[in-house]
Amino acid sequence: MQNIKEYISNPQFIHDNQGNPEYVVLKVVEYEQLLEMLEDFGLGQAMLEADNSPRFSKKEALKLLEKTDD
Repeated sequence: MQNIKEYISNPQFIHDNQGNPEYVVLKVVEYEQLLEMLEDFGLGQAMLEADNSPRFSKKEALKLLEKTDD
């Protein structure tokens, strides 16, 4: 993965009264790319965690889901 900072061309910072950065303004396309990268990362983490989980057939999984609907 490339450095995330490479995706942001010109961030603008809005500071509070003490001069501390409080908000960042990004181009919409850059914001959307960052969201997509975060979602991809989260999905990757979930897949790694699920890799160690027990496997169920479709029938078994549906039966387990029926029990949790109560």
